[in-house]
Amino acid sequence: MFRKAPRLLALLASSICLLAKGAAAQPFGGIDYPVEGQTVTGIVRVSGFVLNHTAIDLVQVAVDGVVVNSADMNLPRPDVLEIFPTYYNSATPNPGFLSAVSARNYSAGSHTVSILARVAETQQIHPVAQVHVVVDPLQNQAPFGYIDIPGPSGLEGANGSFPVAGWAVDDVDINSIDFLVDGRVIAGAVGRGEPSSATYGTTRPDVAAAFPDVPLALYSGFIANIDTSQFINGIHVISVRATDTDGATRDLGSRRVQIVNNGSNLAPFGRIDFPLDKASLFCIGAAGGFPSPCTPDICFPSFFNVVAGWALDVGSALDRGQVSFVELLLDGQIVANTRSDCTQIGGALTNCYGINRPDVARSYSGYVNADNAGWSFSFFLGRDAESGQISVLTPQSSGLPVLVGYTTAGKHTLAIRVGDEEETVIQMGAISVDVLCDVQTSDQPAFGYIDTPSDYQFINGVFEVFGWAWDFQVAQTIQVDVDGHLVGNAVYGLPRPDVPANDFRVGVANVGFSFFLDTTQLSDSAHDLVIYVIDRGGNRSEIGRRKFVVNNNVATH
Repeated sequence: MFRKAPRLLALLASSICLLAKGAAAQPFGGIDYPVEGQTVTGIVRVSGFVLNHTAIDLVQVAVDGVVVNSADMNLPRPDVLEIFPTYYNSATPNPGFLSAVSARNYSAGSHTVSILARVAETQQIHPVAQVHVVVDPLQNQAPFGYIDIPGPSGLEGANGSFPVAGWAVDDVDINSIDFLVDGRVIAGAVGRGEPSSATYGTTRPDVAAAFPDVPLALYSGFIANIDTSQFINGIHVISVRATDTDGATRDLGSRRVQIVNNGSNLAPFGRIDFPLDKASLFCIGAAGGFPSPCTPDICFPSFFNVVAGWALDVGSALDRGQVSFVELLLDGQIVANTRSDCTQIGGALTNCYGINRPDVARSYSGYVNADNAGWSFSFFLGRDAESGQISVLTPQSSGLPVLVGYTTAGKHTLAIRVGDEEETVIQMGAISVDVLCDVQTSDQPAFGYIDTPSDYQFINGVFEVFGWAWDFQVAQTIQVDVDGHLVGNAVYGLPRPDVPANDFRVGVANVGFSFFLDTTQLSDSAHDLVIYVIDRGGNRSEIGRRKFVVNNNVATH
């Protein structure tokens, strides 16, 4: 149960007086922050509530009668509903709002901050509440923010690699973020993208929605991946400190974390980057198999199915936490092992671990082998027209394919298994794939990647779905599907020179696609995004799926 602050009780009492005077036909509410007569500097948080028996579709913040921002609205306020229980079943069951204004935009002295609400049914805008504040535009405001991971209640049983994540903003800009364990700095981010052992500048649309006047609020997220094996088991205090470009510093908070490490829970970790879940795999019919004679230059491009990602490990001082091998499995059957099957054909490594991944090194600075944490596999699927069997073959340096097993057309599971120096083995990830094998036309499915959103990314407003796709039969239409509903076709043919530079299968650079998704038409919950490609022959295939979370009306702590 929320405890009522005197300020809220006063606001509610004023609202009751308005109701008694017959003002119930229009919206009413109050401003919790700032309070009357307060001196404000930097970014000024403006929050409160608006109640009405019919729907409210817009809440605006005005300064001296001039509208400056629209507020993030429909935020839960159970404390308000305890006083006004009749509004539990009204059109405003979540009456909270949150926004901000920049004090630097106004002269020193007294100003009026007011709230306006628009009734959806009539489209009339009504004044709701106002407060008078004193602006001090010259005083430097220290950064502020929040630690999302771990949460306020802390964590028990942290082990291995552990993320500390949250957000920080400032009315000028953030210069550095320090991550501390028991008061000692163990990681830090300097600027946005500068050489650091942590990262600052990840996207936070929820913060941008709550603080629209904050410079670069969209890129206010921070994360540090801490190697907990560097600390003794027991209770530790993790804290985060932010410093702005003018030298002002603020502690963003602290969390108590229990670290419990032993050999059995220090398993490798990582992810499958490519392909995405629900992607389609190539399968070539009898007429489209390997040429004879088979040479490396001719045969290697036939291994069209590429699986790539990265893996790391933390461990004791003896083994220093190193990955020993990575295996690719198709329906539990081993396709290749990096210990025994790694090969180099031309300038490319395949079925190998130890591929350069500077992006992983940036996110996991100091971890053993982080700069060479990548792995990559490739394999060939060929169907025998007479038996119907689909052979699974992998390349070797001689160019001759090696038969490693059989599969069938349809839905299958690709998985990665990783082992470290102490032979701690874990299945790191698994994705669903479709094996498509067209013997008659040799038509191959499209493949590609969804760059944004990333998996489980929180998005809001109008969000750009961005990526690339390639089809050997020429892609004609890129369809965007959300939760089984076709929401539109993406613009296709955008320049992506990075794609052919990094994927030998793609022959041109104009393979990018873009689609602007209006998330206000979706519920505030998790959703499935699937990208389909239709080629010039009318064949439709999937390049993958992303799960994302719509976050249009969620309070920022």
